[in-house]
Amino acid sequence: MFPIINNMGNCRDCYRCLRVCDVKAISFRGGQAKIMTDQCILCGRCVRECPQYTKTIIDQIPKLEEYLKQHKVVLSLPPSFVNHFHQWSQKELWARLKLIGFYAVEEMAVNAKPFLDAYADLLANTDDYIISSHCPIVVNLIEQKFPKLLSHLAPIENEAVIHARLLKQKYGEDIKVVHVSPCLSMVGKDSDIDLTITLDQAMHFIFSHKIEKETLDATEVELTQYRPIGAPLSIAGNLAQTLIDRNVLKRNNVQSLSGISTCLEALKELEKTSTNDTHFRRFIELNGCRDGCVSGFGLEKQGILEKEMQIHDYYQRYVDKPIYHFEQTPNLHRTFQNRYVEPMKVETSQIKEILSNLKQYNKKVMNCGACGYDTCYEKALAVARGYAEEKMCQTYMRGKAESMAGTAIASSPSAIIIFDQDFIIQDFNPAAREMFKKYGLKVGNAVFEYIDHRNFEKVAETGWGIKNLTVHYDDLGIITRQNIVRMQGTQNMYMATLTDITEEESKREAMEQIREETLTKATQVINNQMFVAQQIAGLLGETTAETKIILLDLIKQFSQEKELKP
Repeated sequence: MFPIINNMGNCRDCYRCLRVCDVKAISFRGGQAKIMTDQCILCGRCVRECPQYTKTIIDQIPKLEEYLKQHKVVLSLPPSFVNHFHQWSQKELWARLKLIGFYAVEEMAVNAKPFLDAYADLLANTDDYIISSHCPIVVNLIEQKFPKLLSHLAPIENEAVIHARLLKQKYGEDIKVVHVSPCLSMVGKDSDIDLTITLDQAMHFIFSHKIEKETLDATEVELTQYRPIGAPLSIAGNLAQTLIDRNVLKRNNVQSLSGISTCLEALKELEKTSTNDTHFRRFIELNGCRDGCVSGFGLEKQGILEKEMQIHDYYQRYVDKPIYHFEQTPNLHRTFQNRYVEPMKVETSQIKEILSNLKQYNKKVMNCGACGYDTCYEKALAVARGYAEEKMCQTYMRGKAESMAGTAIASSPSAIIIFDQDFIIQDFNPAAREMFKKYGLKVGNAVFEYIDHRNFEKVAETGWGIKNLTVHYDDLGIITRQNIVRMQGTQNMYMATLTDITEEESKREAMEQIREETLTKATQVINNQMFVAQQIAGLLGETTAETKIILLDLIKQFSQEKELKP
C-alpha cells in the first residue's frame, strides 16, 4: 500500500515538490503534481515541503483503534522517540500508553543486539565491500535505480522488522506489533510489523486521549533496566562506529554518508566501479535522511545539535545497565528485489525539437532549475517521456508572454513610449514613431524633446499614474489622450500611451457648437413665446376679474331671494 495520498485540489504550478525530489519521481499534468509510485523512494520530502499541503499520509489511526479493541497490542518505539516525545518523561509517556490500552511498550534500542551481531558476523565472513541496508530509503533507491549493487547490500533485515519478530517471540504470535516510525518508507509495508504509524500520528493519537494528572501519577509502569545499545544508531555514522568499537572493523575501513543527494552520488560512483576494485572501504554506511533517523519524517523541526544531545543523554542514563539477551535469535536474513524499470528511449532528434520549442537549443541554455529539473536537457527528456509539460519552463513562458505582449504593443493603434527614471526613451512602438515622425523619435533621447514633461515628472515624483489626460499638440495638429504609469516588476521604468483623439475631439467640438446654437435658438423662441404668453395672460387676467365680480353679485342675489321666501 502506497502511504502518500495526492490531494490535487490546491496544487498549481509551483514545482516545489519536484525541486526537492532527488529522484524526480513527480509527474505533471495540467500544472498539477502526481507522485510516480514506481519511482518514489518514500523519503517524504514532497509531503513536508508542499506549501499547499496537497500530499498527506494515509491515516492509520482507525486501524490502530480497531487493534486496541480486539488484540493485545505491543508498541515498538524507535530510538528517536526521545526527540519527538520529549515534553513527557519516560514514565509519564509509558503511563499514558498503558492507560490508552497498549499491552506493552518496547524500545528497539534495548533489543538491538541481534541486529548488531548480524552485521558483525557478515563483515567477519566476507572480503567484498558491504553497503548497509538498515535504511529503507537507501534500499528503495538501490532496488529501483542501482540493481547492479544489490549483491553488495547487507542481507540483514531492518531493525524494526527484527524487533517485531523478537516481540512476537517474547509475547506470542497472537499479538499485534505497532511500530512508530521516523521513516515514511515503513508505512504501509507488509512484513512482520502489523501496523506502522508515523511519529506525528502517534503524537496526535496520544493527545486525543485526555488523561488527568492524578490518574497518570497513580499508574504503575515498568521501565526497562537494560542498556539502549541501539540508541546511537539513530544518528548517521554510528552503525559504523559501533562496529569499530566492537573491533569488527578498523576506522580506515568504514565510510559513512547521509542525505539522498550524497547517497545518489556515491551509488553512481560505486556502480561504475568493477566488483573486484578494492580501493573502496569495506563497509559503507548510507542514510537517506540527513544526519540519520534523528532527521527522519516528523523530526525536521528540531536542530541536529539538540536531537543528538537528547539521544546522548538518553543513552548515558543507562550506560551502566546490562545488555538484554534474547533466548533465541530469529531469522534475520533478507532478500532484495530488482525493481529497476528501463526508462523509455527517446531519440536525440525529439530532445532537440523540444529544446527548440523551448528556445533552448543552438544557444546557451538557461539550466536555471526553476522547473525542478537540474538541466534543460533533463526537462526535455521528461517532456518526451510524458512526465513534464513544456509550460513548466519559466524562461519559455516568460518569452512567450513577452512575445505576446510585444505583438500586442506593436499592433496597438496607440503610441506607446517606454522611458527610465531619467526620462530617457528605452523603446517605442510603430504607432509612436508615426505620431512623432515630424521630430524623428529616437531611443536614447529624452522624452521632453517630444512630450510635455510636467506630467511625467509628477508620476516619477509621486509614483501615482495619470489616466485619461487630454493633451493638445498644436505643432503636430493633434489632440491626445494620455496615460502615464510606472511599470510593475521593473525598477524605475515608466510607460506612456498616447491615443490620437483629434477626430473624436473635432466631432465633439462640432457637436458642442451645434448644441450651443440649438440652445441659443431655443432660448430665443422661448423668450418670444413667453412674451406672447404674458400678454395673453394679462388680458385673460382682466377678463377673469370682471367675470368673478359678476358671479359674486349673482350669488348674493340668489341668497337674498332664498331668505325672503316663506
